[in-house]
Amino acid sequence: MQNLTLQWLVRLLLGLWLCATAIQALAVAPDNNAPGQRPRICLALGGGGARSAAHVGVLEALQELRIPVDCIAGTSGGAIIGGLYASGYTAKELQATLMSPDLQASMANQLPRSLLNYPAKQYQLRYLLQVEFGYANGHFFFPQGLISGNDPGRILNVLTLATQPGTDFNKLPIPFRAVATDIDTGSEVVLQHGSLAKAMRASMSVPGVYTPVEMHHHLLVDGGLVDNVPVDVARKMGADIVIAVNVSTPLSNPTSLNNVVGLSVQVIKLLGNQNVQSSIASLKPRDVLIQPDMADITAVDFDRAAEAIRIGRQAALKALMPLKSLQLSPQAYKEYQQAHRFIPQVLKTVDFIEIHGNQRIPTELIRDHMSVKAGQNWDFAKINHDLENLYRLGYFSSVVASISHQGNRDGLVIKVEEKQWRPNYLRFGLGIADDFEGGSQYELLFGWTLTDVNQLGAEWRNLFQLGSNRRVYSELYQPVNYSGTVFIAPQVSYQNDLSNIFDGENLVAQYFTRNISGGFDVGGEFGNLAELRLGLSYGHVVSTPRVGEPSLPSYSNDLGGIRLRFGLDSLEGDTGFPSSGSYLTVTGFFARGSVGSDIDYDKAELIGAQVFGNQNHSLIFTTDLGTSFHSNMPFYEEFTLGGFLSLSGLREQQLRGQQVFSAHLIYLQHVANLPGALGKGFYIGASIEGGNVWNSDQNISTHGLQYGSSLFVGADTSLGPVYLGTGFSQSGNQTFYLYIGLPFTLN
Repeated sequence: MQNLTLQWLVRLLLGLWLCATAIQALAVAPDNNAPGQRPRICLALGGGGARSAAHVGVLEALQELRIPVDCIAGTSGGAIIGGLYASGYTAKELQATLMSPDLQASMANQLPRSLLNYPAKQYQLRYLLQVEFGYANGHFFFPQGLISGNDPGRILNVLTLATQPGTDFNKLPIPFRAVATDIDTGSEVVLQHGSLAKAMRASMSVPGVYTPVEMHHHLLVDGGLVDNVPVDVARKMGADIVIAVNVSTPLSNPTSLNNVVGLSVQVIKLLGNQNVQSSIASLKPRDVLIQPDMADITAVDFDRAAEAIRIGRQAALKALMPLKSLQLSPQAYKEYQQAHRFIPQVLKTVDFIEIHGNQRIPTELIRDHMSVKAGQNWDFAKINHDLENLYRLGYFSSVVASISHQGNRDGLVIKVEEKQWRPNYLRFGLGIADDFEGGSQYELLFGWTLTDVNQLGAEWRNLFQLGSNRRVYSELYQPVNYSGTVFIAPQVSYQNDLSNIFDGENLVAQYFTRNISGGFDVGGEFGNLAELRLGLSYGHVVSTPRVGEPSLPSYSNDLGGIRLRFGLDSLEGDTGFPSSGSYLTVTGFFARGSVGSDIDYDKAELIGAQVFGNQNHSLIFTTDLGTSFHSNMPFYEEFTLGGFLSLSGLREQQLRGQQVFSAHLIYLQHVANLPGALGKGFYIGASIEGGNVWNSDQNISTHGLQYGSSLFVGADTSLGPVYLGTGFSQSGNQTFYLYIGLPFTLN
């Protein structure tokens, strides 16, 4: 009996001990609905350029599955998405941001022409390539990257302007780290404090493509060189579980490695792929690896963000949906979101504006180029526009904005970093026209502009043109106010042009016309759309026959008169293949004996284009109107028609007269994209054209119009716009054309 009692007591004590142990185990077991006791989940977001948009899809899936994120480490594109999410952006807001056409174009360094000022638009039409350089203290300075612009940094600056509460990345709504590479030592640099925008910009600076970023005494480039999927960084942030997202780009085809951009990106891919494999190998059983199948989306396909986001979301749902243990209850996830949400301070008015960092450039010049003024409401779109305007003045290597709080006053602080040198710009252009019938012309263009000549922003502009037509032009562009809306421009010019003289369809003579002149213009800028000039010009013209009968006359005249020019440009789209907008030039020259001219005459011409359409299809209407106002212009000033898109089917300058009218309707269809190294788009097109020239305005009649048409293919290449086509005249003549450069009707 005693033995039975003893056995019963032992069993009872053992049962009580087991129950206590179970209760204790339940008490300490992880509760997925208790944020203080759940595992710490961190994201390791890898770099991949435009492919990094897939990270937004991953964030959408995490929100949909109610999986919390406690910290984020990001490299390159992963640093941008991760930094913005950590600072308070939701996945939905990030998607809307990435889908912005302006942002996509800026990140790809393909700014819409609407952001360029009027002179820059004309440079873009005339030149193919621009190189900046400077000289100071015995050294030449050149850009450290092909994309030396401020655009990515500016965008990130504005995006984080209102959401960044401080400079300690641990104090963001979600703790964050950005990974970059010290270009001097090759070592990894983990950024955890300072400017969030600058840290993200440093992490994405592909060597040779984007300029390096100086931060914390390091010259930083793309972090993908050393740690493209920063699992180890996430681990050091205290991660119990790492969700690693790899969007790295496969190695490029050897055929694409024929330029500096392709080679630079390939080096990043080689190094990145090597360290990615190490990062993946370091993952533990509880960690999660997401590798979206990005197919043919490349690192520069920023316009395919929606597709990348969708692929990222699908891959994340597939990998994370089975992991029920990581999901919070709806109530617990709501509490998590409230705890990790940043509510920016409500800003009413810009109470003050401060300018810091400028020494050589006057503060008044900076203020006059800003649309945001003290006393106005906060408008981050206008701030973004102002940062763009200030950077494109060319004086600064960096322009950033921040918000300053002084008691109850909220102000905008603009910090600029002046370039060490006065910027010089070299520009190169090419023009070729060939009708395969002996009529060919070619021009090589060189431009040199010295900016920042004085505190008002004067520029010394120079043009050199070699080929069938030769020209040397030099101008001092001198603003008379800080805003640059009014200017004066003294200039000198030498020009040698080749003129064709036809009798019907037969070329009977060619003249060389040399013009040496000087002038002085007064003008004004109208925003970034238009420019007006009015001035005096005086020079000497000599025109002599090069080919033709020995009895052909020569001409020698002093020409002096009043000169007028108005230009407007709102075209958008690829150079030479616009998708929308307007283009207009109105020029006039009125020669008078009172200004030293040997002969009196008047000449005025209007060339215009209106474009309707989009990036895939466009319809272009162009016109050319010119008159001598009943005066008798010398033949070398006469209007001409003939050539590609100028009564196609006729020879270049086949028609010549004192009055001109022509109208053209051109259809363009974008049919394909060219590889990045070769250019942009490939097009097919057709035109219907009508017009004529007359020697007297009394002879002008619609019955005298001649008609032409053309069919062509074209491409916006790295050599400029290229056209290959055939033209038909109403007389049945067919001409073939090779044209490199802008057609007459858009130049």
